[in-house]
Amino acid sequence: MSDSPPSNPASEPKRPRLSGNALGAVFMVLSGIGFTIYTVLAKQLSVDVHPVFLAFWRSAFALIFSVPVILRVGLHQMKTKRPGLLFARSLFGTLGFTLAMVAVSDLFTLSLSQFNAISFSRSLFVTVLAAIILREMVGPHRWGAVAVGFVGVLIMVVPGVFMFWNPDAGSGFQLDGGTLSAIGSAFFLAFAIVLVKTLSAELSAVALLTYANILSTVLLLPFVFVFWSMPDLETWGWIFFMAMTGFVSQFCYISGVSVGDASFISPLDYLRLPMATVADLLVVGLLPGINVWIGAGIIIVSAVYITIRERKRQAQPVTVLKER
Repeated sequence: MSDSPPSNPASEPKRPRLSGNALGAVFMVLSGIGFTIYTVLAKQLSVDVHPVFLAFWRSAFALIFSVPVILRVGLHQMKTKRPGLLFARSLFGTLGFTLAMVAVSDLFTLSLSQFNAISFSRSLFVTVLAAIILREMVGPHRWGAVAVGFVGVLIMVVPGVFMFWNPDAGSGFQLDGGTLSAIGSAFFLAFAIVLVKTLSAELSAVALLTYANILSTVLLLPFVFVFWSMPDLETWGWIFFMAMTGFVSQFCYISGVSVGDASFISPLDYLRLPMATVADLLVVGLLPGINVWIGAGIIIVSAVYITIRERKRQAQPVTVLKER
């Protein structure tokens, strides 16, 4: 037997806890991995079933997952004084994620990396919509960043536009349904985000997520019969797993932005692009073209700049009326 005295847990140094930003970064990385798996599954499953069918069951299964969560925090958190605004938020959110499912589906040739790159334009749409709907003060710096960001979108969707001096630049260009669906998805999700800014004053993130799943399931119910498919048992299992992955990823994203500083956490969301690139390489053996990288880089820089400017604006005294 050892003669050494037993260790005293109270005397042992405690391991330092993760800071809010470090924990938020972990959540954001997990969210990015989960969303990448989710989009890969959606693309693969759309070979056999329609993406609208997948969108419905994604909402329906996510609703089942969210019920225990909302019961744990309490049904009183579901009370709202603005049901009309809540319905509008859910409508735009449903349109956004359904168009996302359509964009990455087997119906079109849009790669996962292209879709993710275009989806980053949400922050640009959020700035524009916040100025119009919420009457937020947007100064010349952020308007300039928005304009530059949309140039990045143009570079991605019009191959060769950054070589405008070449007479053949953009020749053979055709804006397909996948690209249009991805842009539409970014716009409608941005609309939902802007409305969340108003609703978050009275509803928690968990309540908003639960309402979104309830109303999305109801809104998509008529369409599921139009696009009904008869998947086998194995496919149903993958659909269930896809929905669970999407729900967990969304929960990780909400957790990440809630515990970390926005100016630090938000740029980590752009890790989805290299993750999607790896997925494209493994699934279809393709890498995105140079126009995707250039366009995505411009959008990311613009979005990060907008985030920083927004952070500085919020830190200014309320008496400041003009953004410098």
